[in-house]
Amino acid sequence: MPRPPDDGAPVPVLPSEVVSRESAELELVCDIWSADAHMAREHARQAATIAELARRRSVSRDAAFGPRGGPGPDSRGMRPAALADVSDDFVTELALIRHCSEAEAGRLAAESLLLTTKLAATWSELYAGRLTVHKARILLDLLGDADDEVAAGVQMRVLPDAEECPPGRLADRARYHLYRLDADAKERRRREAERRADVHVERTADDLGRLVVEGPLPAVHAARDAVDQYARWMRADGDARPIGVLRSAAALDLILRPWDTSRPSVTAQLHLHVAISSLRHDAPAGAAPAEPDG
Repeated sequence: MPRPPDDGAPVPVLPSEVVSRESAELELVCDIWSADAHMAREHARQAATIAELARRRSVSRDAAFGPRGGPGPDSRGMRPAALADVSDDFVTELALIRHCSEAEAGRLAAESLLLTTKLAATWSELYAGRLTVHKARILLDLLGDADDEVAAGVQMRVLPDAEECPPGRLADRARYHLYRLDADAKERRRREAERRADVHVERTADDLGRLVVEGPLPAVHAARDAVDQYARWMRADGDARPIGVLRSAAALDLILRPWDTSRPSVTAQLHLHVAISSLRHDAPAGAAPAEPDG
């Protein structure tokens, strides 16, 4: 590949240079199909590459760090089963490689290992361009924790027609065959979802955020109804803000309890940044110290 020039400004490619206004509609439709197939193949190629790198990061590498360098109980509890034989620091490494969050890297690593092993038939359809990434992830979600024999049976039944099948219908068909082949799958998936329930923060636009609380669906509906009732009481007391804003304020007040004077008025979080070498059980006396942040 030729080296780019040392001086001068790069010339951006414009949409009009990629797609011509004179293209026939059939050409445009074919280009859409082609783009879907290329994205599917590249995703399959990425999955195979990530899976191979993960296999080279064996969990046996973690033994060198001793007991202080291993994952804690929360990390072990939330770790996907697909990553059981992979080093604990691989997800962090993948996040650095892709410049993404560790949550995204962990999900991608687990998906890649499943696609190249238990769901190899799905990977083949993805690489051939007959299955979109979205459809592949539907099958990953439903079959990721299934037995190999059950996963193979479901794929054999749904993949032949998956290309022409809308995502929602594909999910319904896969779920139907999964529960027919494995009667305990539904209850097992529910228990696993409850075990992984957590509270997440998602950043939204303009310095706002979203607090996501996972839990049993009846309890979540009850909590939302309670928040709505408090918001309507605030409206009845004369607060004219939009009802959505009142729900948000009521929920945050119920959690943070600003009226509770029994708690400390100021709280803080302290983060420690430690060099990996300092976590070894045989770390030398001159190892780099930890730095507080917070």
